[in-house]
Amino acid sequence: MKTTPSKPASKGGGPKTDKGKQISSQNAIVHGATSNNATGAAQRDLVQRYEEELTSHYKPTSPLERLQIKRIALCRAKLDALYALEQTKLQIAAEDLTANPKQAMDRVYSSADLTQSFALTLSGGRRLDLPMNLTPELLASFSAEIKGAGGVLRSEDDLYAIMPGLGKFVDDIAVRLKISDGQALLRIGDAIREMLEKKDANQSRLTEVFNLGLEVIKARKRGNKVLVLQSGKDVNEDDIDTKQTNEALSAIVDLNQMVMNAQEISQNFSRMQDLMLRSVTLSGEESDRLMRYQTTWERRLSSAMGEFLALQSNKAN
Repeated sequence: MKTTPSKPASKGGGPKTDKGKQISSQNAIVHGATSNNATGAAQRDLVQRYEEELTSHYKPTSPLERLQIKRIALCRAKLDALYALEQTKLQIAAEDLTANPKQAMDRVYSSADLTQSFALTLSGGRRLDLPMNLTPELLASFSAEIKGAGGVLRSEDDLYAIMPGLGKFVDDIAVRLKISDGQALLRIGDAIREMLEKKDANQSRLTEVFNLGLEVIKARKRGNKVLVLQSGKDVNEDDIDTKQTNEALSAIVDLNQMVMNAQEISQNFSRMQDLMLRSVTLSGEESDRLMRYQTTWERRLSSAMGEFLALQSNKAN
């Protein structure tokens, strides 16, 4: 008769990380709070130290007095462990808040757009990865020019007359990519809209320009004087109109406003995070449970001290 081989014993679970082990040890303290005996070597040592201190001070002579000394020492050790546990849990909660800035940022500013992502990047001291070599400073400058011109272009020539900074930036891109100025402006607007739609603040500019270059090469091999603005979308030079260019200008203004909002949020974030760290609290369930245990042992300590002092008083009389 065939016998089914027994399954190898599964390896013990249990926490593997330092933080997990710390939490596990705290659970032992909570479980020990329901025990009427010292739990663990550290707690037994603490009980013994308190017992020796009390014995040295009060010099009990009767068995009842020595019993009350033991009770007082145990209650003090249990309370010390619970108070330390509360502080440790608060420290862990504070460290979690520091290690997860998005968790803190959600309390300060929660948004479905890129503003929060930008703010987190800036608060971490990192540079924003914006499309087409744009920077917050360039965005602010171009946005001011666009607003000063009423937000619209009536012809391509207006770009250099009323928006010289943006005009030079567009011209540099056009030369680099060997496309017209109008196509370059459309590319800027399209790259911004693509970022906002994908909500990806970490989009690689290098990858973006590389892919754009490949699309341009493919288009020109087909004999088309075109620029691919989006995947599978060709725009002929003759098709570019003021509506498209003005939409590109609007995208620049929108992105600038988002970056400005993120800058303001990031400036306040450190201060708000510090305030949140100071006000870290335990969950209602954890706090209630610890308070119940603490109250129980405080009452036991008070009772043991009262009975001990009564015994001392009777002995003096």
